[in-house]
Amino acid sequence: MKSEKLQHRFLELYEPIHAQFHRYCEVMVKNEELAKDLQSDVILAAYENFESLRKPESFKYYLFGIARNIFRKKLSRNKMMKQYELSNHEPKQDSGYAAELKVDIGLLYEKLELLSAKQKEALILFEISGFSLKEIKEIQGDSLSAVKLRLSRGRQKLREMLSDTVVNLADGK
Repeated sequence: MKSEKLQHRFLELYEPIHAQFHRYCEVMVKNEELAKDLQSDVILAAYENFESLRKPESFKYYLFGIARNIFRKKLSRNKMMKQYELSNHEPKQDSGYAAELKVDIGLLYEKLELLSAKQKEALILFEISGFSLKEIKEIQGDSLSAVKLRLSRGRQKLREMLSDTVVNLADGK
């Protein structure tokens, strides 16, 4: 059984990044319940192996790396595939959003799914979760230039896909 001191230290490191971590999970799976499941699985795995973490300042990268690995494993095992279809997930949104904004957010999420896994993850980490380029580099385990290139290309692809959609809608297609 883990000591209370270890539990306290874990929570001390986790609490400041909880909201950021929750947003990341929610955007990755597009479903509130699945996001909570993913969070639970990650927190359990992170806590069970917490003693192996050498540097407390690496906790954020440690946690998000575990989240990415668990998410990929679940996808590869098809445990989440039925719920992961685009038609089945609506991002949780505040009821105060205008109808147009809901459509725009839904369209953005739909187009995010068409990007490569690493581009999608980098964009979610940077644009939605607010990570720095250096933090994304640590999480994805790539060079800083690879992260910058991934973000740039991902933004460009999204821009092209979204502008094509707007043109098609304007033309009535």
